[in-house]
Amino acid sequence: MNITATRFSRRALGLAVFGALALSACGADEVAGFGGGGSSDGGGSGASDGGADAPATAAPDLPQLEAGFSLEDFTKEVTVSGTVQPKAGTVVTPTGTLRIDGIQEITSVPADAVGLDPETNEDGEELDFAAAEGEVLRAVDFSFTANSQDAFSTDAALPATDVSIRVESSQTHLAELTGDTSSRYLLSVPADGSAVLVVSSEGHDQVIDLLTGERQADDVAAAFYREGRVQEPHHTFPAEVKAIPILYSGEEDSEIAASVSFQATTLTLTAWTKEEGWAEAGSAWLVLDWNSEASLDTEVQGLVDVKGYSATASVTVDGKATTDEFHADKLSFAPSSTKEARALTAAVPVGTTSVTVGMSGGFSIEFDGMGGAYETTGSLDRAYTAEELTVEFPPAGDASGAPASDGGGAQPSDGGGS
Repeated sequence: MNITATRFSRRALGLAVFGALALSACGADEVAGFGGGGSSDGGGSGASDGGADAPATAAPDLPQLEAGFSLEDFTKEVTVSGTVQPKAGTVVTPTGTLRIDGIQEITSVPADAVGLDPETNEDGEELDFAAAEGEVLRAVDFSFTANSQDAFSTDAALPATDVSIRVESSQTHLAELTGDTSSRYLLSVPADGSAVLVVSSEGHDQVIDLLTGERQADDVAAAFYREGRVQEPHHTFPAEVKAIPILYSGEEDSEIAASVSFQATTLTLTAWTKEEGWAEAGSAWLVLDWNSEASLDTEVQGLVDVKGYSATASVTVDGKATTDEFHADKLSFAPSSTKEARALTAAVPVGTTSVTVGMSGGFSIEFDGMGGAYETTGSLDRAYTAEELTVEFPPAGDASGAPASDGGGAQPSDGGGS
């Protein structure tokens, strides 16, 4: 590894000699002054501390690390000058959640802590290494929690989440995250705040400021950071279906009854689904997990032939409806039933707060009257609609995903049924 080592030992020795000569030339009641007469109170031409938020740059009189230096598995046995605990240091990705656990401000590090040969001053004392000119040292601790494999599929590995450092147009890859892990890096980054940690997943980048640890607002991933973005009504929609009467020799004999129900289990606002990918900027995917169950009950099953059965779920947001339909050629007879679990995905504004859920369905049968001995009256088609349900989400706040919150909540939806 190349090291830029800048020494000032001769300058320091010269100042010491000059100071001794100046003091010997002064009288007993005189004080030698350096640097423009009198001690400075920090005003005027005195050195500025840059304010409370200005990071300290490379320490003087120390060798310097190369610009953009990075080291994985950096020791915790090091002197720290400050600690940053971000308020919104969490990045949610399609495959997991990365959390900045802390950022430490470091002025200099011993040579053995960074795997370098030691540099010494003229007295033979080993010197610490400082950041490169115009840069600062940061020790960054982060952890990654991968989503459940079940959220994707059982026969394929989870897509990776990649972590990199970006400084202006230059980007350096740090790690590929495919499972639960924690890491600690020492980074030398520009003091002007131009360096960011880039968290990439499924073709989209989210970034964290490396000086503050704060996630930057993102219009594409904003839905991940909605509070209460998962609602679990587990609401059952009963549907009334008028029975079909059966006559024998012209007299009322029995009937064909239908039992039908629907359920809305969860509604999720998410920025990404496995089928649809990332949402458009300012939008979100609304995923409704729903199921249906239906059966027919009659004493003359052999005379009934189901020609078609359907179940439909709908979500309506701001007057725009999106539907998902299930069709089957057969319908089970009691005590069995025809069951189906599905997911409806709709593009909605990321600030959505109210969703209307609807359920409906129908079936059509043919009846064999056995040469006229049995017969039915009226239509053999049935259609039914359940009473609608309104589901509320908490207000979105800043719909850009600005870091007002960590944005916890359930893992990203894969768009699959439950």
